[in-house]
Amino acid sequence: MTEQQINNIYINCNRPGVDMEDLLRLCLDPDSGITVEGLRAVKYRKIDQLEQRYNIEAEEIIWAKSQNSVEALTKFINKCNQGVFSNAHLAEAKDKRRELAAAQEDRDWISVRNSDDMSEVMAFISKIKDGTYSENYLQEALRKAEFMDWTIAKNSHDAIVLNGYIQKYNTGFYPTSHIAEAKELLEHWEAGSIVSDWDKILMESNSDTRVVKINEFIQRYAMNPSETAQTYLNKAQKELDRLADEKEARKDWIDATQRNEILGYVEFIAKHPYCDYREEADRCIQEMKGDLLTDMKRSPFKYTRDMMYEYINTNALTWNDLVEKSHVLSDKAYSHIREYPTLQLEQRPLPLSRLDNPQSEDGNTDVFFFGVPGSGKSCVLAGLMAQTGNLGFSFDPRGNGGGGNYAIELRNYARRSMLPPKTDDLYIQVIDAEINDEQNRLHKLSLIEMAGERTAAFAAIQNPENLEDLGPGAAQLLSNDNNKVLFFVIDPTNEKNIRVSEDSDQWYMQSDVLNCISSLLSKNKSLMKKIVAIHVILTKSDTLGEYVDSTTLQQVLTTQGYSAVLGDLKKICEKYNINKQTGFQVGIYPFCVGKFMPGDVYTFDDTDSLKILRVIQKNSVPRRKKGFMDNLTEWFNS
Repeated sequence: MTEQQINNIYINCNRPGVDMEDLLRLCLDPDSGITVEGLRAVKYRKIDQLEQRYNIEAEEIIWAKSQNSVEALTKFINKCNQGVFSNAHLAEAKDKRRELAAAQEDRDWISVRNSDDMSEVMAFISKIKDGTYSENYLQEALRKAEFMDWTIAKNSHDAIVLNGYIQKYNTGFYPTSHIAEAKELLEHWEAGSIVSDWDKILMESNSDTRVVKINEFIQRYAMNPSETAQTYLNKAQKELDRLADEKEARKDWIDATQRNEILGYVEFIAKHPYCDYREEADRCIQEMKGDLLTDMKRSPFKYTRDMMYEYINTNALTWNDLVEKSHVLSDKAYSHIREYPTLQLEQRPLPLSRLDNPQSEDGNTDVFFFGVPGSGKSCVLAGLMAQTGNLGFSFDPRGNGGGGNYAIELRNYARRSMLPPKTDDLYIQVIDAEINDEQNRLHKLSLIEMAGERTAAFAAIQNPENLEDLGPGAAQLLSNDNNKVLFFVIDPTNEKNIRVSEDSDQWYMQSDVLNCISSLLSKNKSLMKKIVAIHVILTKSDTLGEYVDSTTLQQVLTTQGYSAVLGDLKKICEKYNINKQTGFQVGIYPFCVGKFMPGDVYTFDDTDSLKILRVIQKNSVPRRKKGFMDNLTEWFNS
């Protein structure tokens, strides 16, 4: 058919009246010029059905025509392998091709063996690989190909050609090779250009341009197996990582300088250890260490356990910094912080008494401790409990007051130089104790820690008159016939407001809360007649300086708004003849459970605890022996 006739068939193949059978016959006729591929190109609508029919019928036709030609049989076998034809004649086709090729295999090998044409050698090997020829000459052919490839590569003086030879070896194509010589030669050829290319990259000052050039360098030498190439490819990757980090480091450095703290610089170095700001960050850390350590010694309470652990754990401050040089921490304290990164890890809940009606035995001296949550009442009691044995003092672990187990645990905390945890301040704790006076007479005591949260909430009550508002059993304890000593516990570091409760929006100063307590107590005349002494304990006294005298204490209390409280307490004392031996002045006693260090660690010191214990000793009364009338009264009341 002419070209025009062929084009007309393709143009009109989708028109009505064109029979698929006619198109199929044309496709099966190799001389027609009409093919399945051509019909697919013009989007014949029944092309899938036609191709399926064609493959079935063409297989037999082509098989019949291919049996006398190696090339034709190879094409037939390829169509079987591609799934175009079935495998019905595949084994027979391979046998037939092997039979026909055997006659020319020896002649072909003789021609290839004497040839200097690499393409002829590779074509012969391909025929072996696809099964046309046997493997009789495969190893010889591969050795010849390898030698020719190596000769071409080494004479080319072209690293790309030589690298191509090496890659063929790496795929296992050649059974033997000149690979060692090839790699050595490639190293020789490439070393100079690789180093030169890298030096040019390093001269580029613009970081974005440098990134582009490094990526080009990596792409150029990625397949190069030479030692030099691999060394500089590693350098290239590290430089890419450094440049990527550089942008983030620039931003983080600005943040670190604005924060301007040692920990900020330490975090920066940990995140960007190789950046350009590393030396500057190290210098800032060293310059700030001295001032930080000095401040830690001056104001240890500013630095919590969490903060100190972070300084230690990040190596911002070393053992040498904190212990050996500055003596900010003792060796034991340093180890303790490392073992217990948070206070919660070293503290366990205190075994509190939860009695709605706590009791104080008749004839005891009731020693009350009033203070808001966090004022340090528990620390004061911990220090007192640790005085067991001094002045004949002891407490009863199984006393009727119910606070024996609480007292045991507080003593343990003090003796181990550990801070007790926050107390559940909803209940009053009563510890049964005793002490001897200077004449060795026994004084029976009830040490009573008033509920701090109830004390704080009490300030929010309008015109409070009910002692029970101070906690379960407060009215009964305050109304009994025992003599009473009152201690108001104040934290001088707490100048902030006290929240009434977690679900309240009301806030009061610590002084306001204590003023409300003293005001309520003073309205109860029968109660005030039983009070023999009123004192103030100023906790955390080591924050006030090394030498704390009465003038310093007065100044601190005045500065923080306690003048009115102290004035009111003095008036109460004058009115009810309390503290007569001190001119009705309230005793102010500084208290610290030990020498505190940063991180809420301390070395226990009983000096202040012993002073408070002596005050209790002097203000309590010896237990009066019961007479006949007392016993008779008890008998009638029983």
